[in-house]
Amino acid sequence: MTRPTAEPDIYLVGLGICGIDQITAETERVLRHAREVLFVDTGVATRRYLESLCPRVTSLFDESYADDGHRLGAYHHMAARTIDAALDHAPVAFAMQGHPIVGACAPALIRDAAGLLGLSVRVLPGISALDCVFAELLLDPCLHGLQMYEATDLLLRRRPLQADVPALIWQVGSLETRLHTQRRSRPERFTRFQIHLRRFYPAAHPVTAVFATPHPLMQSTIRRFALDEIGSHAHDLHAGFTLYVPPLHARPIEDAELCRLVDSAEHLRRITL
Repeated sequence: MTRPTAEPDIYLVGLGICGIDQITAETERVLRHAREVLFVDTGVATRRYLESLCPRVTSLFDESYADDGHRLGAYHHMAARTIDAALDHAPVAFAMQGHPIVGACAPALIRDAAGLLGLSVRVLPGISALDCVFAELLLDPCLHGLQMYEATDLLLRRRPLQADVPALIWQVGSLETRLHTQRRSRPERFTRFQIHLRRFYPAAHPVTAVFATPHPLMQSTIRRFALDEIGSHAHDLHAGFTLYVPPLHARPIEDAELCRLVDSAEHLRRITL
């Protein structure tokens, strides 16, 4: 049976954060249509749910990760398995927790390899950890803006932080390594991180660590503490935590003329057709 030319060889889909409850109807339709679903998600009900949609389901988590192994090697393995499947029996779906573009390396590797091999790829969005953080903290990024960095990259590049803009620092529990482990962190892991943040915020500045729950019957984990206390929470901060740093102060309005014009009907008519 010839497939429509518009149909991709590989779907990259997000399964959401909170178990199967956050899978979109669009993603479910694709999973029903795929000839194989290769997935990375440790939710207790995920595999059974996927098997109800597709007769061929492959978990890539256990075969990709090894303790003290390089995470990049795991991502290359996931990408290679997905590409091999697409070459043999497209269309296939690579399904992962969250959003397939947000903080995800394997989908990027799949896209790169697919381009070299003439395979087409379509990305379907999923609810990401970012969406869950917005909901848990009632954080509106349009109010004061938002700056976001991956924790280790923040240190490697010594990125400056704007103290008047809310900040989200991703993967604080994976600081200073690209290797995979499930061992807990020591307080020393956060020393460089704390020193860097102290360049922009005082020691007593309040921060919040958020882990969006992966299970609908459990609450998200939220830890609030002062910046200089982060080491004392090291054992709790695994790779799934995002650190929220609220603004130290509000930036004042500097363009008084524009501030006056934003409520002017006459100005609106001048800048529109």
